[in-house]
Amino acid sequence: MPVSHCLQQALVELVGNPSLKQRLIAAYSKHLKHVDGEDLPDALREDFAAICAELESIRPLPGETAVQATVRKMSAEQADQVAARIVALVTGPAREPRDRGDTVIPLFAVEA
Repeated sequence: MPVSHCLQQALVELVGNPSLKQRLIAAYSKHLKHVDGEDLPDALREDFAAICAELESIRPLPGETAVQATVRKMSAEQADQVAARIVALVTGPAREPRDRGDTVIPLFAVEA
């Protein structure tokens, strides 16, 4: 699956209905863990690796994954910060337009 698709789907997971912690677990487990950091632009690799390492830093209890254990131990503020880092990774200034002609289309017209 293309890296851009995985990253976009991770964002979709982050804006769903369950709690932020559940959305963070889903975004990582379903999408981000399948991204090979080598497929990312050089400017994003270090941040991506740090996010992945942080999300798998706690030894899981029986029946859970490392990301579930890690997010379970996070405060709401820590989970919020990691989610914001994922959004910044995907949408931040380090992202360059692709050669296939991607453009930014404003959702609202600026009033004069």
